[in-house]
Amino acid sequence: MVHRLERDGLIALDERKEVHLTKSGKRHADSIVRRHRLAERFLVEVLGFEWWKTHEEAERLEHAMSPEMEQRIQMVLGDPQTCPHGNPMPGVRGRPTKPLERVPAGATATVERIPDQFEHEPGFLEYLDSQGLRPGVDVRVVDLRHGEPIRVMVDGTERTIRADCGQKVWVRA
Repeated sequence: MVHRLERDGLIALDERKEVHLTKSGKRHADSIVRRHRLAERFLVEVLGFEWWKTHEEAERLEHAMSPEMEQRIQMVLGDPQTCPHGNPMPGVRGRPTKPLERVPAGATATVERIPDQFEHEPGFLEYLDSQGLRPGVDVRVVDLRHGEPIRVMVDGTERTIRADCGQKVWVRA
């Protein structure tokens, strides 16, 4: 597969045999990510899927989406700037964010995004949703101690969330 990608001009190997995307490879990768994120938005906004339930369906759709379908979905959705998890579309500059664990006790922040590497973790997005934590929601940190569950206020309700949420939920800086 590596040799095929190299032959197709999508990757290059350096002298240490490390793989790097070429400009063409980066454009191709960005196109796939864009189709995936558009598919997720379409599933939520048009078909009514829950925001945390879109990843696997979008995996199927991104490979079947023609350029025309991509343009039409973008038009129907009004050129969305993020996926339902808050991650920016390729080419869109996201707002500055930081992990929830960097918010001091007593401060309020807005959940901005769940980085890609965490949205694939089985059950994690559903867990966040069950705690009221989703992009766009304000959260006030009540008590945060490294490695321990975090106490937060979400929609007027105090909740104790898993310690790993401090690293996996990113808020507006």
